[in-house]
Amino acid sequence: MGFRRSTARIVRYAESPLGRYPTQIDYGDYRDVDGVKTPFQWTIARPGERFTIRIEQAQQNVPIDENKFARPATATLEQKPPSQ
Repeated sequence: MGFRRSTARIVRYAESPLGRYPTQIDYGDYRDVDGVKTPFQWTIARPGERFTIRIEQAQQNVPIDENKFARPATATLEQKPPSQ
């Protein structure tokens, strides 16, 4: 991990180049969200690709409707006879 000395914010995360998919993530455009400095931009670099994710808005501790965590209705499984 890499940190900016002046702010102590994380600016880079890199996984080992010995792994299956070596990845480097650079964080930027930090903004204040309810008193927490939050990166609004990530630049991800992997072998053969590089892309940037930008968000426009972030919210902390937003209430979530309990129904979002409800189990789905039981699914039915149709059994097929074995192939001959």
